[in-house]
Amino acid sequence: MSKKFLIACIVVLAFGNLNGQDIHFTQFLYSPLTLNPALTGNFEGRYRLGMNHRQQWRSISQPFQTTGLWADSRQFLNAKNINLGLSFYYDKAGTSDYNTLHFSVPVSYRFTLSGDSTHAINVGIQPAFNHQSLNTDKLTSDAQWNGRRFDNNLPLNENFQNTNTTTFDLALGVTYQINLKKMNWTAGMSVYNLFEPKSSFLLGDDVRIPRRYNFHLGGKIDLKGNWFATPGLVYSRQRQYNELVFGSELNYVMNDAPYSYRVLFFGLWNRGKDAGILNLGMYYNSWRVGLSYDVNYSPLHTASNYRGGWEISIIYILRDLLPKRLNYKYCPDYL
Repeated sequence: MSKKFLIACIVVLAFGNLNGQDIHFTQFLYSPLTLNPALTGNFEGRYRLGMNHRQQWRSISQPFQTTGLWADSRQFLNAKNINLGLSFYYDKAGTSDYNTLHFSVPVSYRFTLSGDSTHAINVGIQPAFNHQSLNTDKLTSDAQWNGRRFDNNLPLNENFQNTNTTTFDLALGVTYQINLKKMNWTAGMSVYNLFEPKSSFLLGDDVRIPRRYNFHLGGKIDLKGNWFATPGLVYSRQRQYNELVFGSELNYVMNDAPYSYRVLFFGLWNRGKDAGILNLGMYYNSWRVGLSYDVNYSPLHTASNYRGGWEISIIYILRDLLPKRLNYKYCPDYL
């Protein structure tokens, strides 16, 4: 066997054992409901719609794919300081069609710490349902090695108690936000999988999805002329696994007039000792579209040839749903 093929096999097997890894995106600042439930409704406007899609490891195995659709509302139904969201994520991993369906309804509440809204704290809670399934027909095991090759007609000799599981879980989070004259920052922490739900397919196994802790920071800094920067950082830990992503986007304002807002941006990011990340995109009125690509430079690059994964994020913000109501009656000119 070639060295590249051996490394690919090791990687695929390793990922097959990471039963507790959560759905997450490289563009973490633009997938707020997977980062912290307290970020629900944390935007300028009334309603926000988003989509994220990620694909990786196509160069060494069946590609891992994640798609998310989500929406949230600031001051839902005019309830002061109460924000509500809705999210749906679908994840498909590896050749065994290991599928995860995730549905959640995050809620957050905003506490203003100053009269001018310079300082604020948001707290959030996110009840969620997870459904996981596995296609055993696409699995292989060492019991199928006949001495010369793998024979798919031989039994797996594995005791599967089920191939579908559905669990309920909870996430909690808090953020602190400060708005200054030429910059604003949002820092927060969150915990997902609070109940550590069971995620087992084999009889007698007691595999749990461990708690995932996030610590994140994001901001906007006005620079000279038409430029501003949007730096960010997230540190995630899930049992023995951890991840640090940091970097910044540089934004150029082409037009800041109402209904003609145009901004181009380009960013550089880094994920630990794993990958460098390039991203670019545009703000167009109420739309934001971002594309990113991970350049893998970990020891896996022998198999991946430095190819990681690509990702797209799309966000639309509806700032005013209805025209403002006038507090007086209109009188015709002839009266």
